[in-house]
Amino acid sequence: MTRRTVLITGASGVVGTAVLAELSGYDVIAAAYRRLPGGSNRVVRLDLHAPSLGLDRRAYRELCAEVDAVIHSAAIVNFSADQAEVDRLNIEGLGRVVEFAAEADATLVHVSTAYVSRYGRAGGGGRLGTEKVAARTDEYVTSKYLGEQMVRDSGIDALIVRPAIVIGDSRTGVIRQHQGVHQLAEYLVTGKLPFIPAHPGTFFDLVPQDMVAQGIRAVLDADLRKGDYWLTAGPAGIPVERYLELVTETARECGMGIPDGRIADPSIVDRLVRPAFADVLPAEDLARLDGVVAVCGLVIIPELLPTSFGTIPGGPDAMTPAQAEDAWRVSLRHLIRGLQQ
Repeated sequence: MTRRTVLITGASGVVGTAVLAELSGYDVIAAAYRRLPGGSNRVVRLDLHAPSLGLDRRAYRELCAEVDAVIHSAAIVNFSADQAEVDRLNIEGLGRVVEFAAEADATLVHVSTAYVSRYGRAGGGGRLGTEKVAARTDEYVTSKYLGEQMVRDSGIDALIVRPAIVIGDSRTGVIRQHQGVHQLAEYLVTGKLPFIPAHPGTFFDLVPQDMVAQGIRAVLDADLRKGDYWLTAGPAGIPVERYLELVTETARECGMGIPDGRIADPSIVDRLVRPAFADVLPAEDLARLDGVVAVCGLVIIPELLPTSFGTIPGGPDAMTPAQAEDAWRVSLRHLIRGLQQ
């Protein structure tokens, strides 16, 4: 069988680097703009803001002629970015990738987010619990929702994969860049935040980066051309109470003497924290707190997500609750070791 050529956008990001490590047997072209990745025999600088992806027409046509599949993982996930910046990459940049896939007659694997399930719903990333949100999670969710619509309407062979919160490798905890859920854990273990802004009975959906990459590889290997795939913990989502226990237990195992954390209603920030501390806390600390509340309002979910693990031909089995907890412990240990150095 002829080896297929796969182009990965955002190859230096969290999902991109994990996928890159899983694609042995394919000819891989790793594409990025600012931070060019290692791990591939061929690296190309693409600009998704520019016509022809920033290439001259000859180079663009040659790339089209080579590529059989595109894994599009490039996106802005910076929740403090403004709407114009988010749309410029997550929607307009995606449009250029869709055009490229159409011209290349290539299958597109579009990396979206499981949190499109929160679009248009209370707790979907708007102003959750505080009126002074520093993180615009609603703009990110909207961009990913509209991006999915664009992919479906394009008429090309395209799959949509929806990772939940991507944590470190299940065996090592290593991750290209810490996510909001890691930052929350860091604030808890360092005493910068004594509580989680959440409601009892809600959940975190944490999925290791290697499992996400294996799911993406599986849809390529199966030569799937259509469909939506949830790359999530699903029924193995971790209750927020258990998340807090795991952070505390793991920190203590690593020699950090931290007090028991607690869960607090997100509205406590405006009702109590701001009135009590607005005059004494630096503005950046208040902005950090507002950002934590906004991000938690998006990723801490009231119902468990669906999962496609266990149904993708050749893909990973669905996670068990024990596996989800073990993966988060590994991620926490890696995080805490970094803090202790």
